[in-house]
Amino acid sequence: MILEELVWELLLVTVRFDDKGVKAMENDRQDVVLITQEACDYLRISRPTCLKYLYTGRIKGIKAGKGWRVLKSELDRFLQGENERKAS
Repeated sequence: MILEELVWELLLVTVRFDDKGVKAMENDRQDVVLITQEACDYLRISRPTCLKYLYTGRIKGIKAGKGWRVLKSELDRFLQGENERKAS
């Protein structure tokens, strides 16, 4: 069910350009959609680790063509969840 919600979120995406001229995609709630490499940079993890987390469902994303798309809010959720696990 969560994957279906993510698909609908991605369908509502609009394209904008930020001040650096970099194309970013966002939906009505200003939630940025990142490609795999951007997600890796944001999380500061390697690409193989990021892909492993996507395939195992630790990070929720959607396969788009040959790559993955991940909501920035999902990465924030992932980081908060990881911090809560370490604190427990």
